[in-house]
Amino acid sequence: MRRILVIIIISMTCGNVSNDSLAVLIKDGNMEILDVVKYKDPLVGKIGGLEINPLYSMLYSTGDRFCFSGTVSFFPKDQNVEIAFPFSKKTMTDNFFQISDGEVTNLNIDAQYRYFLGEFRKGVYIMGGFRYSSHDEQDSVISHSYDRSGISFGVGYRIFGMKGLYWGCSIYVGKYYWGDVNLPGTGNGFMNLEFLKFGKTF
Repeated sequence: MRRILVIIIISMTCGNVSNDSLAVLIKDGNMEILDVVKYKDPLVGKIGGLEINPLYSMLYSTGDRFCFSGTVSFFPKDQNVEIAFPFSKKTMTDNFFQISDGEVTNLNIDAQYRYFLGEFRKGVYIMGGFRYSSHDEQDSVISHSYDRSGISFGVGYRIFGMKGLYWGCSIYVGKYYWGDVNLPGTGNGFMNLEFLKFGKTF
């Protein structure tokens, strides 16, 4: 009789523990489902977006030399990625030849694959990319230009608003491997820091 009572007590205890554990699992599952239901993706129905950096233009543009920096992005459907094409153009007075009427123009175009680390397409992402860079120096005596390209890796962050506006920041570093990469005084590495780019989805 005593053995039967012990077996019954053990069975009831194990049954309670199992039921409690199952209840916790169901509760956690419901919370996860609720989080997914609550999140409304701002990129639903959006193909891409365009960003500009107004501070870049304010700092580097002088007279009729307009400088700009921006990014064209595409958001593949049902994927946790962003395909981005950052670009920038900067023209400055050339002091290399010590001639006042000279100028230097740098044009950079990147192609980047950005993968978001979270469950949704927002927040932190890591990226790899390819860069094409063109450098042109012009003055009244000498004309010098060269092109080169390389690869880069970096990290960034995205915030998307429900009304189509978004903001992002990123930092990436890379190295030139193709083109005029051995010119003296030019260096083979590059780094890009973006903080004040504001965009609109379409």
